[in-house]
Amino acid sequence: MNSYERIRIARPDGELSALVSKNEKTRSIVILHGMRDHAHSMIGLAESLQPDYRIILPDLRGHGESSTGGGYAMVQFVADLRAVIVDCKIENPIIVGHSLGGHIASRYAASYPDEVEALVLLDGMGPPSMVDIATPSEVREHWLWSLKEVVNQFDWLKPMSDEAEALKRLTRNNPRLDVEMAKRLITQGVRPHPDGGIRWKWDPTVNMVWQTFSHEESEMLMQFISCPTLIVTGDDGLAYWTNGRFDREISADWYESELKRRQQLFVNARSEVINDAGHMLHYDQPAELSRVLVRFVKSLP
Repeated sequence: MNSYERIRIARPDGELSALVSKNEKTRSIVILHGMRDHAHSMIGLAESLQPDYRIILPDLRGHGESSTGGGYAMVQFVADLRAVIVDCKIENPIIVGHSLGGHIASRYAASYPDEVEALVLLDGMGPPSMVDIATPSEVREHWLWSLKEVVNQFDWLKPMSDEAEALKRLTRNNPRLDVEMAKRLITQGVRPHPDGGIRWKWDPTVNMVWQTFSHEESEMLMQFISCPTLIVTGDDGLAYWTNGRFDREISADWYESELKRRQQLFVNARSEVINDAGHMLHYDQPAELSRVLVRFVKSLP
C-alpha cells in the first residue's frame, strides 16, 4: 500500500483531517466517504488509482479524525471541501463521493463548474422522489421519523465491549463486507468510550445534515454540473431505501425511472450498475468498483 500523510486544515469551528498520498502527481482525485464512515474505508479504492494520481481522502466533519461538535449543515460540508482543495493547492480535481459524500461533491461541482475535471457519484443522489405529491399525513410521518432519529441519536453512542462486538455489528449490517476489511475499518473507526469499552468515532449529531437541504434543490443544482459525470449504483440499491427508512413503498420500476430521470439532469453523465451490491458499494464489491472507477478516469481526456 502506498503511504499517506495525515494533514490538518483549520476551520472556524474546528479542524479537518485528511490523508494525502505522498507523490508529486499534478492530477488529483478527492474521495469523500459517506455518513458513519471515514477516510480509511476509501483506501482500497484509492490504491487502484495509484501511482497515477495524487489522492486526497478527507474525514468529513464529525467523522474520523476531524473535529466534532460544530455545525452540520450541507453548506458547511461543501465549504469544508473548498477548504481542502484550496489548502492542498488542487487544480481541477476529479471528485468521487459516496452517499453523503456524493451530495457534497455534486453541490461543489455545481458551485465551481469550471474547477472540477470530473465527478463520480457512488449511490450519491439520495432516495427516489415520491410517485405522487406528498399528503399532509405523509409529510407528518416523515417529519416524525426524522424527529425520532434526532431524539434517539445518543443510542449510537452506547458503548461496545470491544472490537469483537464492533465487528459483529458491522458485518451483521453489511453481510457482503469482507471480514478482514471490516477489521481494518474498525481499527481506524472506533475510540474509547468514557464509560468503558469503545464507540464509533462519528458524531451522531451529523444526522442533522439531512434537515438542512432539499432533494428538489439538489436536482436543480445538478443542471449546472458540466463536467463528465459517472453515476454508480448497485443492483440491490433499492433495498437501502425500503429497509425501514420510509413509510412508503418504492417499486423497482419507479426506482429505475428515477435514476434515469436524474441522470438526464446532468449535462454529461453516464451510469454503471454493479452486480451483487447495495448502497455500500465499496464494502460490497470493492474490486469491481475499482475497475469501474479506473475505466472512467482513464477515459477522460
